[in-house]
Amino acid sequence: MKKIFFVLFVFFFFGIAQPVFAKKKIGSIKKISSSGIIISPRLRKDRKALIVNFSNLNQVSSFTYELTYLGNGIDQGVYGSVTPKGENSTVRELLFGTCSHNVCRYHTGIQNMRLVVTANLKNGQKIIKKYRIKP
Repeated sequence: MKKIFFVLFVFFFFGIAQPVFAKKKIGSIKKISSSGIIISPRLRKDRKALIVNFSNLNQVSSFTYELTYLGNGIDQGVYGSVTPKGENSTVRELLFGTCSHNVCRYHTGIQNMRLVVTANLKNGQKIIKKYRIKP
């Protein structure tokens, strides 16, 4: 069932993808700010995860993030959402692999990484940021 959901997600995501508005190499990203929201992704030191810092969330009612990539020759992805409850910042660590019972298996040959963050503001606006990340 999870594989079917993932295949549908990948098909949906790539089937109606919009033009990339913000393309940055991960090494050149310092901080991207839009309407005061700061999003700063970076690779973990061992390069087995992407760490994304979200800050200045006073105006945000919720946001979602989607990370897609090619790993082990197969389309892979991570999807999540956050509803800030009074906090001004949060961090998400998006692993390039899977973990079960405290055992992690990391994907190899990571290529074509893309991160899409959609922030829903309290005033009703929606901000979408797209990144192409070099491993």
